[in-house]
Amino acid sequence: MNAIKWSDIVAGREAAYNALYDRYADLLYGYGMKIVTDEAVVMDAIQTLFMNIFEKRKSLSAPNSIAAYLCRSLKNLLINEMQSATTRYTCKMDDTVDYDFDLQPDAENVIVAGEIEKEKILVFKEELGKLSRQQREILYLRYYKGLEIDEIAEILSVSKRTVYNTSNNALTRLRENKVLAKYFSEAIIVLLLSMEKFYNI
Repeated sequence: MNAIKWSDIVAGREAAYNALYDRYADLLYGYGMKIVTDEAVVMDAIQTLFMNIFEKRKSLSAPNSIAAYLCRSLKNLLINEMQSATTRYTCKMDDTVDYDFDLQPDAENVIVAGEIEKEKILVFKEELGKLSRQQREILYLRYYKGLEIDEIAEILSVSKRTVYNTSNNALTRLRENKVLAKYFSEAIIVLLLSMEKFYNI
């Protein structure tokens, strides 16, 4: 996969923009839908994000991680959108904004892919729901989306140590859960968190 040169973005080269969108659209859509479960809002925010990059390209510094930069920018746009909504969301001006980040295992896909009973997947979903929002968000970005610790830290505006500790604490909680322990080993838990077919989005 060819590297995207930020200098080409700054220069306004159409091919670079197309490559940027093609490479990161799925990541942004999946992440956005975990924050706001409204497809139209997420798609509008993604379009706005790329328009903003184009309009402000000459003043933008090259990011350390394009993926982290895009996810963080999309999150800010969605938070701003939630702040302006008066009927569906109650938000604050910082990262304590009230969004759920619900991980939705696709039981049917997992059953077909791994021959795991639906009952077990639903139990796993229930236990995931008991984790904190930050724990779920970090697990999703680290294991499903494959982002690095420093990238996740940038997206969430926390330290790398916080990301590392939160991830480990979440896995420990899942691994030591007596209900899950009956069904899944630690390796299977990590595998499920990483599976392409595990999530609805």
